[in-house]
Amino acid sequence: MNIHYYNWSGISLQHADVLIGFDLYGEAVTWDILKNNQPKLFCVTHGHPEHAGSLQKFLEAPEARPYLENVHLISSPAVTAHINRRHILSPANVHGIKAGESITLNAIKITAFTWVHMPLLPPGFKHKVEYLLQLALHPFDLLRIGSQGLRLPMNAPQLGFHVRYPDGTTVLNYAEGVHRLTNPQEVQQVAQNLPADMLFFAVEPDDAEAIPRWVQMLAPKRVYLYEAHRPWRDLFHLPSIDLETYSHRLQSQFQAMVFHPLTQPGGTL
Repeated sequence: MNIHYYNWSGISLQHADVLIGFDLYGEAVTWDILKNNQPKLFCVTHGHPEHAGSLQKFLEAPEARPYLENVHLISSPAVTAHINRRHILSPANVHGIKAGESITLNAIKITAFTWVHMPLLPPGFKHKVEYLLQLALHPFDLLRIGSQGLRLPMNAPQLGFHVRYPDGTTVLNYAEGVHRLTNPQEVQQVAQNLPADMLFFAVEPDDAEAIPRWVQMLAPKRVYLYEAHRPWRDLFHLPSIDLETYSHRLQSQFQAMVFHPLTQPGGTL
């Protein structure tokens, strides 16, 4: 399997002659991702600008039109309706699913589950105020980001995806749902019903101490970490996490697992 990281929450998996893309966004996502006859399954976890908004613009661009026959869109009904509101994809290629539902395409079974988005503000009153002050120092950037979400399905369900390939390979994309406020019952249910060998999720600095509990419960063989909002944090001069160091820390705690930090946009494993 080839794993490609695009920054933010954008990841693609190339396996079994099918490309699966999660939340593709950013300058690292180019038209080359479309330029072959292989099926492409694009999964969108939720309706925020760097998820639903970006893919909608990407697929509507003239450069994408010749390749859309092989593109399938998978997300909640609200997100798929928004991305395909101009009918750029055939109805047969648009798959709105809810948590607990599955779809099988090219012998690959994709099952959706629900999660709750990581907190955008840090814990503690003092840290919240410091965070908000940093945002206030960049009013035009803040307005630009906020305006991008005005027409998006921001309240659409937040979905993770479990992928089962014909050869038995299993992948769990927990996206931005693993954090200090994650519900233990939610994780336990996912661990029981959707076990996977490979686990992908985002890490924010304030959630680092909570992560080991969820990793232990989900019990994958390989873990892939990324910092979903790192470009945003850099823009507003907010704290970030050293994923290389953090991955080594987790590796020493869970020696039976293998940890991979995804830090370089355009990088492939």
